[in-house]
Amino acid sequence: MKNNYEDEDSFQELRLKDIILKIKEYIMYLLSKWKPIIGFALLLGIIFAIRTTTIPTMYGEKLTYMMDEKSGEAIPGLDLIGDLFGAKSQDSNLGKILELFGSKNIIHKTLFDTISISGKSDYIANHILDIYTVEELVSDYKLFGFYYLEKWPVQLLDNPNFRFSNDKTNEFSENENLYLSLIYNLINGNNNAKIPRLLSSELDEDSGIMTISMRSDDQEITLGILNNIYLRLSDFFIEKSIEKQQKTYDIMKEKRDSVLNILQSAEYQLADFKDSNRNMTTVKGYLKELRLEREVAIHNIMYAEVVKQLEITDFALKNKTPVVQVIDFPRRPIIPSIVSWKMAFIRYSILGGVLASIIFVGIKFFKEIMA
Repeated sequence: MKNNYEDEDSFQELRLKDIILKIKEYIMYLLSKWKPIIGFALLLGIIFAIRTTTIPTMYGEKLTYMMDEKSGEAIPGLDLIGDLFGAKSQDSNLGKILELFGSKNIIHKTLFDTISISGKSDYIANHILDIYTVEELVSDYKLFGFYYLEKWPVQLLDNPNFRFSNDKTNEFSENENLYLSLIYNLINGNNNAKIPRLLSSELDEDSGIMTISMRSDDQEITLGILNNIYLRLSDFFIEKSIEKQQKTYDIMKEKRDSVLNILQSAEYQLADFKDSNRNMTTVKGYLKELRLEREVAIHNIMYAEVVKQLEITDFALKNKTPVVQVIDFPRRPIIPSIVSWKMAFIRYSILGGVLASIIFVGIKFFKEIMA
């Protein structure tokens, strides 16, 4: 048994020695190929360093805020949104409301808010066309610079100087809608064309804090979209939250005005009758006066009740209106994110060296197997 153990130990030592020798052999082989390895590493580093210098400077910023849903009470008007997404809970509502910021409805309205850039006041959409240009936006749909992943943007090159003249998106022509889609896909991304989204959102479910992030080639575009999309989103949220109470309030207000008009008419008729029949005591005149006084009294009671109900409805409306509280507004100046060409050169040179070494090791290993 002792001899068997000794034989096994000797075999393991021999195997370990073979592994070490093999590793040494491969290291020596790689050292003999140091010129092509270093050459490939430097080439890859230079390529990506040059590519880094062509990447535009990006201005990224965030806006964080909270929306108070009244301690978890049901929110009339948001039920519809919950149904659309198959969710009813408060946390789910917050998440789905946040997702709405990426909808065409919200983004389109934001794109036609007016901001000033370099002294020029115009729609955000037109500022984007000025900064990015139609040609650049259309080129984003190309794969490797020559094949269009989607064909529809090509026709927009026929009018590269297009600008929007009005904000009536519901009345846009097909051509105007195509330019609008071009800008929308820039902001919200397009998976089919491999276009990354510039606008993103995040929800901290524990704290209920929501974050909207935006990045673009221009500081004012980033700030303009962040601030305006927040206003559009919060207005939409509030509008949907109080939709039922607002309708009730509007009905009660209309009813109050109607009753007030009738009351004022009855009061005028009574005053006119008394002025016309001063010092007259006919029975018919007395009966008409009683009828007019009774009509005024009834409408006084009705008016008082309607005013009371209107006050209750107004209180319910104000109580149901959610509070939107901004935690952090985006501020000027935005520090741009710049990719260092030096870091890119070092990083990709190392990566190139590793890749080249793996390739040479693979070639040697394949030759040994085939030998």
